[in-house]
Amino acid sequence: MSARVLTLPLEASLAEAQAALETTPPGEVKWVLPVGEGVLTSNFVIGTPAHALRLTGGPGVTLKLDGGTLAVTGLVTGLSGVTVVALDAGLVLLGTRVEVSDVTVSATASGDCAAVSVETPDGTVVIDSLTVTQAKGEVATGLRLLATEARVTGLSVDGVRATAGDAFGVRAVCQRSQWADVAVRNVMGMETGVGLELAGFTRADLSGLTVSQVSGPNATGARVLVAREEGEGLSMVDVSVSEVDAFGVQWSIGLLVASAGALQVRGFTVQRVQGGFPMGVLALGGRSIEVAMGQVEDVSAGTRATGMRVLGGPSLEPVVVRDVEVSRVSAAPVPVSAQPEASWSDWLIAALDALSASVVGPLTLPAFPTDADVVGLHVAAPLGGLEPVLDVGTPGEIAIEDCSLFVITGTALQLEGGLRTALVRRTEAWTSVHAGWLQAEQLLLAQLTWHRHAHGLRLGPGEIRAYDSLFTAIVGAPFVLEPDAELSASLALFAQGAAPPFLEVGPLPYRTPGTPEIPPVLLTGGLPPPETVDLRLVPDAAISRAAVPVPGDGPRDPPPFIGAWAPDVVPGCDVRDPQPRPWLAAPERPAPGALVDYQARDAQSLLAVMLERARTVMSPWEDRGPADFTTMLLEAVAAQLDSLAYQQERAVVEGFLEDARLRRSVEDHARGLDYVPDPGLSATVMLRFRLDPEALAALVKARLEELNLSVLPPGTTALEFLTGGGVLEIPAETLVANVSTDEHSLVFVTESPLSYFPRLEIVTLAESVQLGDTGATLAGLYPELEPGRWLILYRGRGESGHVVRVTSVALATDTTFVGWDPRRFAPEVFLAPGDPAPGPRATVLGNVVPAHHGLPVTPLPEGFEADSAEPFARGLAQWRALLSPVVDGSEEREFALPFHPVSVQAFGYPLPEETSRRGTPQLQVSVEDDPWTLVDDLSVQGPGDEVFVLRATPTGGASLRWGDGVNGAVLPPRETTLGLSLRVGLGTAANVGEGVLTRLLQVPLDPQRSASAGELLAQSMDDVRALVRVDNPLPAVEGRDAESLDSIRYRAPAGVSQPLSAVTVDDYVRMLQQMPEVAGASARAVDRDLRTVIRVTVLLRDEDTLDRDELLRRWAGVRSRLEEIRLLGVDVEALPPKWVPLDLDLEVDAAPHAQADQVRGAVVGAIAGDGGLLDPDRSGLNGDVQLADLYQAVLRVPGVTAVRVKRFRRLEPQSQERLEAGVIPIGPDEVATARGGYWPGSEGVLTVQVCGGLR
Repeated sequence: MSARVLTLPLEASLAEAQAALETTPPGEVKWVLPVGEGVLTSNFVIGTPAHALRLTGGPGVTLKLDGGTLAVTGLVTGLSGVTVVALDAGLVLLGTRVEVSDVTVSATASGDCAAVSVETPDGTVVIDSLTVTQAKGEVATGLRLLATEARVTGLSVDGVRATAGDAFGVRAVCQRSQWADVAVRNVMGMETGVGLELAGFTRADLSGLTVSQVSGPNATGARVLVAREEGEGLSMVDVSVSEVDAFGVQWSIGLLVASAGALQVRGFTVQRVQGGFPMGVLALGGRSIEVAMGQVEDVSAGTRATGMRVLGGPSLEPVVVRDVEVSRVSAAPVPVSAQPEASWSDWLIAALDALSASVVGPLTLPAFPTDADVVGLHVAAPLGGLEPVLDVGTPGEIAIEDCSLFVITGTALQLEGGLRTALVRRTEAWTSVHAGWLQAEQLLLAQLTWHRHAHGLRLGPGEIRAYDSLFTAIVGAPFVLEPDAELSASLALFAQGAAPPFLEVGPLPYRTPGTPEIPPVLLTGGLPPPETVDLRLVPDAAISRAAVPVPGDGPRDPPPFIGAWAPDVVPGCDVRDPQPRPWLAAPERPAPGALVDYQARDAQSLLAVMLERARTVMSPWEDRGPADFTTMLLEAVAAQLDSLAYQQERAVVEGFLEDARLRRSVEDHARGLDYVPDPGLSATVMLRFRLDPEALAALVKARLEELNLSVLPPGTTALEFLTGGGVLEIPAETLVANVSTDEHSLVFVTESPLSYFPRLEIVTLAESVQLGDTGATLAGLYPELEPGRWLILYRGRGESGHVVRVTSVALATDTTFVGWDPRRFAPEVFLAPGDPAPGPRATVLGNVVPAHHGLPVTPLPEGFEADSAEPFARGLAQWRALLSPVVDGSEEREFALPFHPVSVQAFGYPLPEETSRRGTPQLQVSVEDDPWTLVDDLSVQGPGDEVFVLRATPTGGASLRWGDGVNGAVLPPRETTLGLSLRVGLGTAANVGEGVLTRLLQVPLDPQRSASAGELLAQSMDDVRALVRVDNPLPAVEGRDAESLDSIRYRAPAGVSQPLSAVTVDDYVRMLQQMPEVAGASARAVDRDLRTVIRVTVLLRDEDTLDRDELLRRWAGVRSRLEEIRLLGVDVEALPPKWVPLDLDLEVDAAPHAQADQVRGAVVGAIAGDGGLLDPDRSGLNGDVQLADLYQAVLRVPGVTAVRVKRFRRLEPQSQERLEAGVIPIGPDEVATARGGYWPGSEGVLTVQVCGGLR
């Protein structure tokens, strides 16, 4: 930076410096102003667009503009440490960036006067400590500012006087701006007086703003407007406006804030606003609105006056007015009606349109309505007639909370909600002509104190609920319902001498109630003398004990209380916000440097960039041949940077769900969204085993020859003879494959052992199995059948079958009845051989067992070696050598499995309605012979838990990952031997057709095999294959590939917008109630010793009339749904409801021509029948039984003229009679019933005696 010290006389020195500057290369220049008074008598323009020019002064430096204007321009324009006195002139600062600090300006002019003008339409302005002590002219402005971005701190403007036109303390137009510690005072115009006017297009933030003593025919303390709806909106914190006086008959506004987007005003005071049409605060927002912690006081004079008016546009976002006090608002004459004028709603739409359509400043608003109105607080955000808006979501609510409205000569509170939900809570209003006019689609009034009003509240149209409120010293009714208004709840409401639903309040319970009579001067539009009142309740007030909880309050909310003030709360608040919004960072000037191609990512491009840079910083280097050491070094660095750039790009790509390409990255992102990707499932099939008759006969013949016998012993079958009277058992984990021996070979493993009986190969049906049956009658006696055995209802090749598992066996004379799991009801008809109906006949296959896809790769039992002559055994022996890897626990936390994909098996056979079962990976891991456990997530494990997780590898395989000592145990810090045992095989490739799996691959290599299965299976595998035949009579099912990456990318974010998992207890209730089988649900968290358990109570639809089978089927669906929606690591319990039998005794008067028995039956049906009052589907969980509802249900029965309830209680010992209370409370886990359900003791007592009628 070059510096130049200027001298006096200043004009000559500036001219010389300017001439030198124009020949200076671009850069930063500093001019130091001389001590003393430098006088400019002609217009001067200093600086150039290519230089950064800074004018600095110090103590005793004064710049006097005597008829000449000083304009400073440049790439950066700076002015600091100067006192400027302008006579018929002004200070103008131009440039791409303008910086002002420690500057004082005083200006007067015979024409228009602008003390300081800062103009940079496409640049940035930074002002730190600017003081304007005077600005006087026909049209006067203290600071005029035009910029894209502005940061203003420590601005003080005083003494702005316009002798003929408008006066503005500050007038600014900015795209984005931030203002702090701004003070404007003594602004007077002959047409309009405005303390601060700010027009923004994207964002405006103000904190520490003080405006006072603003006057003119039209006067506004502060006017801040933000135009663009898509911008960040307007935020104001710590604002004070006082003494705004319109001495004509026009508008006088203390604070006017408007934003087409979001609006937030916190911590404000507005005092003493007077004029023809005074208004303390006008706040207008196009989206969300928050007005909080404020005070408006003394708004008076004229024919209409408003303390505060908050207007919200047609948005789905909320409008909040909180902790605001409005007091002493007066005008005459007093309005006849409390209802707000419709013209303000029309003005709201026009104002938002005007703001949104503006592209240049300053911004303007339409003319205000001229309808006479006097109101303390007016909040309007209607949504009526906006069907397109309502189609896209739920309208945000209007909330008025913790507000105080004192001494209003018109209406204390006006609320226009339209189709929104609105709530007014913890609010007090004292002394007004009209208590208020409130309207919303749903209106909640809670904890209100309304005292001393000439007219009560007018409510509606809409649904109204009121709780815990006081209405005292009100002439007439506390509130009046408009047409189409419905009071749906009214609890703990107290008033003086009012009829129900109000309760008598008795003596006024306030600490300092003041005089109860309304001052007569209030009715004429005047303000009464100040009074001291305290509307908090006296300690231990009797009415305090009557408070009821307000709907929507949670356990963290304070206990319920009556009136606007909670006990022991000190009224009043600090309206100053201690935490203003953070500053916008001023954009820094870029430092000069070498031109770098940001697209240089490969080694060749990076080398070219470094060589180009070397020409500047390494000019002596000339030899750049391939043998040069420097060239070699640069090439090596370029190669490393190429690799680093690739790793960076890969990290960026894999760091986002929508861009990630590796399965590991996609699955980890999905887990962060509480979405568990589907790992796939191994196929399941039913295998049928049979013995070959010729091979069996050959074995029998050979055995007879060994024993020197000619025939079988009497009464002995061939199989019994060969097994020594035992049972041939096909062991579990028998391997069966298709006939292919190449890489397409598919191996299935039997799930459980099978006891083979020749009689069960084909069993005949005695009767047809009908649709929905859960059992079958077999022709003949079959004592071999036992619970747990699998059967297939088989109709031949190419026909569908049905798999069942026996749960019960009943032997008759010549038939056998077998029952199976009710969830496996018959999906269609299976015809017996003797059934005359057309269609294929069905038989029953009994020697069947489930098997699952997956080749076991397991270590051999200790001391046992594989048969080296068996090719399959030789192949497995090569794989088993990889099952004991050695890893270094001090360096590795992950180990890639040598085999994949790991089988994921769901045991058993799928139910008819199961479409996507979840399985368990078939993998066991031991660390130095100590077994470790497979878990879903390490983050919920303890530091000593010996667990591991299964994760995908970048190459598409699978790897083991163990803990770090914080979440899960670590491996020993040395070389450690792992033991692996797993099954390999997954996906849709194993969904083979029927009759494909016909090769018996291997019977388990068990040294005790011959002892358990007899001599038959102790032969070589070739002999066993010749004897034992196997096939699959039905196709394999449920083989499912791992979820695709595209599916995970789509479904994982969808679970956030439409939750697929339950997080809160309310989520469990909501998701269960979406099931058609569920009539009601409740949930709560229960603390256990180890963790919290979610206990869910479920009421099934028609639960009290379902048979046992259907009940079990529906409960299975509920448990399956709970398993789907619960979070990992969360335990859930599903419980049936507690049935509460009732004891009801009724006496009914029948009409003279009604049949008494028919009347009695109809009354019983209206109470306990389907759709009746106590039908569980209607009353539901937590459904209190109201005596009034019982009367209405009975009186609606045709032929009933009167009813008397003589007994109304629970049916349990020493139950309390509830006739006087009028309600039988029912708990959240209970269901009231009169007809009983399937639980013992759930039958109620309903006694109905009919008097009169025809007998």
